[in-house]
Amino acid sequence: MLGLAEQVGADWALEQNNETEVWCMEPGQIIRPQTLVINISPLGFHRYALQFFDAAKSIILTESFSPVPYYLYCHSLELALKAYLLAKNIPIKDLKTTPLGHDLMNLLRTASDLGLDEIVPVSEIHRDEVRKANDYYDVRQKGFEYFRVTRLISQYQSLPNLGILEEFTFTVINEIEEMCLNAPDIEIDAN
Repeated sequence: MLGLAEQVGADWALEQNNETEVWCMEPGQIIRPQTLVINISPLGFHRYALQFFDAAKSIILTESFSPVPYYLYCHSLELALKAYLLAKNIPIKDLKTTPLGHDLMNLLRTASDLGLDEIVPVSEIHRDEVRKANDYYDVRQKGFEYFRVTRLISQYQSLPNLGILEEFTFTVINEIEEMCLNAPDIEIDAN
């Protein structure tokens, strides 16, 4: 199929039931597609988690503070935990909204309740560092995305240990990989 930009004024393809129906778009013609079903794979979330992790690893740390590696490790961990939860049949709509959403502690708690601790060793140290990270990463705070004078003055004293956050994120990504490889795609109604 062509990308959306290439489709304007050209042939339009819509995949339905493993067959492709093609309509010719005339200028000014409006096409109203029927229900669209998207397959989301835990493996896709896992893949993105690994890419964000690799991006964090590629950052050369200097003596001055940068929120970038913290943010990237947190986002990687969020995606890895969501991959795990998808593989455990948690609906995608539940992963997008409160109480899960971007809340690393709620994601970790829910994953632990569904057996994550059986395949990933989750210590109290890990939970404490994720809790510290969540205080900055949480959607209400966005501490790794926006400057706050009070945090600059305190020199970000309550930051998580970056090494522990990196190690834990790496462990989660590696330990859930096989589960994600074997998990079925999840269909969602995009309408």
